[in-house]
Amino acid sequence: MIEKYYLNGESLPTIPVPHDCVIKHIARTDQCIEFVFEDDISRHDSIQFYRPNAKSLIVRYHFAYDPNDFSIYKWVQPNRLLSKLVSIDGHYRPIKNSLLTELPEGKFKLEYLYHNVGYCSIITKLFAGGEIILDAEIDYVEFEWME
Repeated sequence: MIEKYYLNGESLPTIPVPHDCVIKHIARTDQCIEFVFEDDISRHDSIQFYRPNAKSLIVRYHFAYDPNDFSIYKWVQPNRLLSKLVSIDGHYRPIKNSLLTELPEGKFKLEYLYHNVGYCSIITKLFAGGEIILDAEIDYVEFEWME
């Protein structure tokens, strides 16, 4: 079953959040970013509420304008020695857009935490051994549920 949530209308939709679900693959095309989630996804409480019979999920972010109009940031902790000498907290460091598809292949599982939506905009927080922020200009989000 496919559900679409448009971010370019008069009001913004409430989009389900696959909180704590593992992303096993990310693909990027000229039209969208596609997140393929783990099998047996309905074992998570966040999915039980929306689709208790779901086996898996594919989420697509359809680009509103330019397919390169997105940014990725990874949380970086400062060097311990430096942080003791100077009062420095961690910060978000931009990473190359080309690394997006490699995020699920790291040594840590890539988890979807939450998202915030705005007009033709979504900011998604992911986690893989540290916080990752994806900021993209999109016109709709598509959820394809496998049941």
